[in-house]
Order: sequence, then structure tokens, then C-alpha cells
Amino acid sequence: MKKMAKEKRMSVRIPYTPPMSYAVMGNLVSPPGVIEVKGKILDISDSGVRIRIDGQALEPGTVICIRVPVYKSKSNTRITVPVLAEIRWVNEELPAGRQMGLRFMM
Repeated sequence: MKKMAKEKRMSVRIPYTPPMSYAVMGNLVSPPGVIEVKGKILDISDSGVRIRIDGQALEPGTVICIRVPVYKSKSNTRITVPVLAEIRWVNEELPAGRQMGLRFMM
């Protein structure tokens, strides 16, 4: 009988799939970026988020400012909350894009 891997996460992940965007804040080697990259949130918890992007994946340790959608008004205006997050892991998922696990920096 195969053993199940023990879950290491402290927080429950909740499916949450709106589009999102982020800007690279930089790391010890690279300066902050000015281009916003669009992607999609796959799930979210109180400690982090898993996203999918079509563009170039970033290195673990890079800090980004992710804009998390929280509400869409009656006038179709999307309200987002900017949150600083550190990239913890990257999973190349060709051809459908790349997944990245982010830890919120609060």
C-alpha cells in the first residue's frame, strides 16, 4: 500500500481563479522591473498564492508586487489589492505556461 505524502502547508489552499498581474520588485542581483506581467491565480491561502503565467518564469527569492483581485463592482471596475510576495518555487509547465508558488510578505 502506497503511503500518502504528508502535507507541509500550515494553511488550507482555496481555489481562486481570477486573472491577476504582477510587477517584479527585484532581488539581490536584478533591479526592480517596470513591466506588469499578466497571469492567473490557481489557488490562494492566508500565507501565499499559486499562479500560472505564460511568460518567463522568475527565480526563487525574487520579490514581486502581485495585484490580487478582490471585487468586481457593478460598473465592471475590478478592484485589486497590491501585495508583496516572494517566489518560493517555479514549475516549468510547457506549453501551458509556468506555475510559481509565492509566499506573502506581511
